[in-house]
Amino acid sequence: MATVAIIAFYLGVVAYSASATLFFVDLARAERAPSAQRWAALALGIGAALHGVNLVAAVLDGDVAAFSLKFALSLCACSLAVAFLAQRRRNHIDAIGVVVAPLSLSLLVGAQFLQGSGPTTTFPRTLLLFHVAANILGVGLFLLAGAASAFYLFQERRLKERRTTPLQGKLPPLDALDLTEHRLLLAGFPLLTFGIVSGAVFAARIDSMTGASFARAALAYTTWILVAGVLVLRALAGWRGRRAAYGTLAGVACVLLVIGIYVAHSGGGGL
Repeated sequence: MATVAIIAFYLGVVAYSASATLFFVDLARAERAPSAQRWAALALGIGAALHGVNLVAAVLDGDVAAFSLKFALSLCACSLAVAFLAQRRRNHIDAIGVVVAPLSLSLLVGAQFLQGSGPTTTFPRTLLLFHVAANILGVGLFLLAGAASAFYLFQERRLKERRTTPLQGKLPPLDALDLTEHRLLLAGFPLLTFGIVSGAVFAARIDSMTGASFARAALAYTTWILVAGVLVLRALAGWRGRRAAYGTLAGVACVLLVIGIYVAHSGGGGL
């Protein structure tokens, strides 16, 4: 299985790299090329499939624990690619692939430099499994929502300034970006809520918390408040567009800080 994991990893890197290149070339060229978008999406799908094979093979071989940070970051990259592929044709957001493909590639490669050991814990394994899965899938959805928000702000500013660029007609329309962001937040919010509640159960069983643990918890609650605020204000006060995009990006920034703290203070071990 170790050989399968290694082969799948390198082929996944090639597929992700090809996808990132194709998405960039399609966005940079003067004319639209639907075929390039299809090939880019196909390469991303192949990369995600190989990525999944790599994860399964590594876990079965014992090289990576299912509760390790290495596994979590790698699976987050795979879920990000899958979430994008599920949304791209429905909402016409192919241009966001220029961010998704390199990010999935970076997380796949970066995870290889972390340790693969899982945590030593007496917590119920089933609850821990659901806690990790909810957080991973939620982070993947929020990262994609953040990409949609960033594209929204860029597109809105470009249209407001009436600038003509080679990207004319290639970027998704504002309504599609706003709707994509909203749908991703709606899908990710229950996962985030479950992750926070189950995390609170774990925290209650720990006698003392380190500074890093406290910072992670504070940022997680801040993310939950920001996302909840965006969703509630959209429903009650008609918040959408720029304000929702800024709120989403603030939540994504907190998520990235949480990941950074895990990487810096866990030594790449368990979650």
